[in-house]
Amino acid sequence: MRTSEARRRLLRALAAACGGLAAGLPAGAATRVDAGRFHAGGDVSVLGWLERSGARYHDRRGRRGDALAILRDAGFDIVRLRLYEQPGPGRGHDGWHWPADCMNLPDLLALARRSAALGMRIQLTFHYSDFWTNGKVQTVPAAWQAQLDALPSEDARFEHLRERVAGRTREVMLALQAQGTTPQFVSIGNEIEGGMLFPYGALHGPNGEDNWPRLGKLLQAGHDAVKSVAPSSRTILHLDDGGNMDKYTWYFDHLRALGVDWDVIGASYYPFWTKKSVPQLADFIRAVTARYDKDLFVMEAGFNWHPTLPDGHRGQLADNGPYPAAMSSPAGQQRFMRELLSTLRRTPRTLGVLYWDPVMIETPGVGWALRDADGKPGPNVVSNTTLFDFKGRALPVLDSWRGKQ
Repeated sequence: MRTSEARRRLLRALAAACGGLAAGLPAGAATRVDAGRFHAGGDVSVLGWLERSGARYHDRRGRRGDALAILRDAGFDIVRLRLYEQPGPGRGHDGWHWPADCMNLPDLLALARRSAALGMRIQLTFHYSDFWTNGKVQTVPAAWQAQLDALPSEDARFEHLRERVAGRTREVMLALQAQGTTPQFVSIGNEIEGGMLFPYGALHGPNGEDNWPRLGKLLQAGHDAVKSVAPSSRTILHLDDGGNMDKYTWYFDHLRALGVDWDVIGASYYPFWTKKSVPQLADFIRAVTARYDKDLFVMEAGFNWHPTLPDGHRGQLADNGPYPAAMSSPAGQQRFMRELLSTLRRTPRTLGVLYWDPVMIETPGVGWALRDADGKPGPNVVSNTTLFDFKGRALPVLDSWRGKQ
């Protein structure tokens, strides 16, 4: 038996043995996920930056309060928290970067403590980058790249990268565990349908198909590292385009053939991009979970509550796909989320929904990224898809989260 295979089996055995122990851990420390429970929440990763920039939040009655507490009181039971390595000027893409103190490890730990103190579970997403990642951009962290550049061969560089994925994943998991905020769900990468850590794990380009074994090793390194710290935490592999069965079977058939381990299929679902209705998404979930005998988590979902940003320009979602233009309103957003949440609660093997982006309201100095040249922000392209209006008051859609148990 190969050493890696033996280690993998040992980790699975530990997970089985330790899974029941988590229920006895102190509040906030347990990684146990309640069987049959449907989780409804959203991504609050940018909250610290928004608050430091002056963002203020109000509940449905107009009372000012902590955004996390408002969301919890509305029914959020889980938050998504993303991690970048060392964001900052010169560490982004095409002349843009993410603020140095947002979504780095200290910021992640602080938000995890706040969320757990309110009784919410945590979904952690590793970007393994200093900047946004998606199907087309998966840039190796600058500090990691400097280490790779000093190595003598391609094989040595890839092996070092695999070790960095494993080591960093363990380090972060241990830091979260030490403060009693072990995440219940952990995503190994973000929207990795094109691979991760380009070019080493990239699936694009003329050599893309040859990179499947490398990508599999990187994903396995992340999965094994999570389980070595928290056997009950469930790993997620997250793709975009929820509803595209051809894409998901192409991707997960390859990983299954390679023997890669993962626990949950993650899917982004935006009607604008997927052109799928909620019933079509539910049909997809039934098919893909049956094919792989895996649960599914909707990692991102978004819908316009206003047709444009405050300046009149279109936001990230030009429209709401198959849903009529008239639904780009507070009432239309509420109607959509009620349909989504109620349908997926009844769809077998669906673990939950995470909204994008509930809290990134219009705030001076905040945008999708900052320019390297002068530090000024680009537009906030999601302020018309949040769960709070342009002035920070909770929208009617928040009532949709109630009664999810």
